[in-house]
Amino acid sequence: MASCSREQQDWRSAEAADTSEAYGRFVEQHPDSELAARARERLAQLEEERDWADAGRVASVDAYRQFLARHPGGKWSEEARIRIEAFSLGSAPRIGPATAASTVPVAIPGSSGVRALQLATQGTPPPAGGSGAQTAAPQLIRTAPVKLTPQLSRGLAAARPPAREGNAAGAASGSAYGVQFGAFGSQASADREWRRLKGRFGAQLGGLSPRIVPAESATGQLYRLQAPAAGEAQARALCDSLKEQAQPCVPVLPH
Repeated sequence: MASCSREQQDWRSAEAADTSEAYGRFVEQHPDSELAARARERLAQLEEERDWADAGRVASVDAYRQFLARHPGGKWSEEARIRIEAFSLGSAPRIGPATAASTVPVAIPGSSGVRALQLATQGTPPPAGGSGAQTAAPQLIRTAPVKLTPQLSRGLAAARPPAREGNAAGAASGSAYGVQFGAFGSQASADREWRRLKGRFGAQLGGLSPRIVPAESATGQLYRLQAPAAGEAQARALCDSLKEQAQPCVPVLPH
């Protein structure tokens, strides 16, 4: 009876801590317990959560492939495949030729939110489509990421032209600046993901409308989920801010 009481007490302690160390300790102390199977299951979940967070911080094809190799049937395995497909569709960051005339202004570290927005949008070429004007290819300038604070988010919304009602999928061509969150098998799935992202990252995405871009792939029709941005610096600032919160994304740059 005392042994059973001790086991229950140790299990409650492991659940309260909810860490790999706590569940590992429980399995060592009670390897034959019925609760040991639940502890091992939770250990596997925690390991997958840690590996997914690591892959999200790196946000590269190799990182997601390594995650899939370790967790081929895990909770986030399908999402990892979607993100790998997003890279294969050509949405990875592109580095333009290193010419002085093609440099894109970027926010200066240490600037206030409003000033950072001004610096990030000054001289930014408008999204392609309709103007016919040719713009120089963007160049990647290595600077510290711009942290997108709520103040900066409000500035982004104020500086952005009023969004048209409804989904922007009809006008999306994939040739405008933005941030991509994944490629989905249906538009409904992309819509659901946008609602989830907007609910979680309201400070960054609250003033934006989704842009869903149809694309053909080897596996069939896909729908790229993107958020619009006024220019390269703004797209990178938004993506950097989301990556700080372990949300993978890819800046979309016009071709």
